[in-house]
Amino acid sequence: MTYLKVNVDTPIQLISAGEFVSEVSWKHMSRSIENFELILGVQETVYIQEEQEDFEIGEGDILLLYPGRTHQGYQESLPGVKFYWFHFDVPATPNVLSNEEMKQETSAMDGLMQRHGVLGDIYLPQSVQADNGDRIHIIVNQILHVANSHYLTYHSANYLFTSLLIEISELALSRLISNPVHSQGNVSINKIIEWTRIHAEEPLTVVDLARKFNYNKDYISRLFKQNTGMRPLEFIHSIRINKAKELISRTDMSIKQVAEEAGYTDEKYFMRLFKKSVHMTPSQYRNAYHKTFMNNV
Repeated sequence: MTYLKVNVDTPIQLISAGEFVSEVSWKHMSRSIENFELILGVQETVYIQEEQEDFEIGEGDILLLYPGRTHQGYQESLPGVKFYWFHFDVPATPNVLSNEEMKQETSAMDGLMQRHGVLGDIYLPQSVQADNGDRIHIIVNQILHVANSHYLTYHSANYLFTSLLIEISELALSRLISNPVHSQGNVSINKIIEWTRIHAEEPLTVVDLARKFNYNKDYISRLFKQNTGMRPLEFIHSIRINKAKELISRTDMSIKQVAEEAGYTDEKYFMRLFKKSVHMTPSQYRNAYHKTFMNNV
């Protein structure tokens, strides 16, 4: 695994972006390009070889392809394959770190974990699985809309794209850096929060969480408030609304279907919560970011 280290004191230059969809079996052409390409898998699997290394990009997988290196498909993808792609340049000579060099970088970061906003660089792994996919998909749809809307502001898409790269970097760093100040209690609440995130679309109450983890419901509520800034039900609703935002921007599902997928049986209740959280209706949100460049070759 290698990591691209990039300074983001100024935004990264996005050259082009789009959504690839193929309704027939498809294999990536062989080519070498002059800029970086970021690929985010959406549906089915893309099989890409860069130089002598093979990569499989499934749903939620992210792959970074380097300039000047030959990449090509080594196996056909199934019909319906879909992914987002972004071509971009970095402002200086690329600084590519090996695994060992990245360990040294992250070791120096351990003492900074209790502070925020201390890094001027981002670290992009060549490949990573996004467990914060809902948030990433929302940013992606905003980028694609702005990139294809011909905004007058020069850096409009660049700033959004840089925020996507920061999100990927934070994801990678969170997995690499061990935080020595975490106590066993932190580990326990992290487990509870992660379990809640995974099951947020199911009918859940504070009592359910308390029973699941053998805690008093008032204690569970305090833990959530201390570690997320939200009470348990607020946290559950935030996960559901983010899921809804992703479905609204990425699919043609009806609002009723979106509500059900996000965990709400009452469509009107869902719409009230969505407007309270996002400050616009689901339909207004869908119309806000709808311009995307699509290709199939």
